[in-house]
Amino acid sequence: MVRHSLASAFLGLVLLCAAPAFAQAPSLTPSHLQAAREVMDLTGVTQNITNIYKEFEDSAQQLVATRPEMKKDADAVAAELKPEAEKRIDEMAKTSAAVFASKMTEDDLKAVVAFFKSPVGQRYTSLRGEAMKDIFPLLQAWSVQTSNYLFDRFSQEMRKRGHTL
Repeated sequence: MVRHSLASAFLGLVLLCAAPAFAQAPSLTPSHLQAAREVMDLTGVTQNITNIYKEFEDSAQQLVATRPEMKKDADAVAAELKPEAEKRIDEMAKTSAAVFASKMTEDDLKAVVAFFKSPVGQRYTSLRGEAMKDIFPLLQAWSVQTSNYLFDRFSQEMRKRGHTL
């Protein structure tokens, strides 16, 4: 569990560090980028980006859970890193907004914003988290079953072609 959390945190930090390397398309206007950012905010994309620091904090706490003598220092270091993390989070949010803006017109993004601000869009947003909680366990089991099935089928087909895995 800790290894998975650390891997997730590491991947997130790699993505955050790479954010400045992505060039913003010069044709994107500030209002186009703002519409993209609003879509990100309304759809939860921004929240996923900002969760990286919370995941990092949780992973750090798990690392020192069995070492109480390190807790005070670990808390202090995590607090010192927060401004750096916030800067990187902001960079990734801006980069992500530029990606959204490059994929959709400003008018389309504004239509998406209008949907998510509408009563049905707000209901969707309020129920999405609950639905995802119900879907996640189903998805985990399905993922394992499907992966096993596909690997078994792959092995069978490779054997038919004279290969042993």
